[in-house]
Amino acid sequence: MRPALVFIRAHQIGDHQFLHSDELPPGIVSQEAINKLLDQGFLEECPERRSLYRIFAPFSDCKEQEQLEQERTESVRATLR
Repeated sequence: MRPALVFIRAHQIGDHQFLHSDELPPGIVSQEAINKLLDQGFLEECPERRSLYRIFAPFSDCKEQEQLEQERTESVRATLR
């Protein structure tokens, strides 16, 4: 699974404004544009960061999915009670 793509500098793509630490949503730009943003130092691949777009794929229209660990799922359920 590809690491989360995170902006390390403020940047604008179309009408989307991204700040430091914002994650790039899936499908907003082509792979070529992603490579260019990585080369220019606007984006960084963060393998240690979980992608919120993949965790909440049904709500974000992301094609890839990522599951929370059982311990984290139980913690969230306890918090919501």
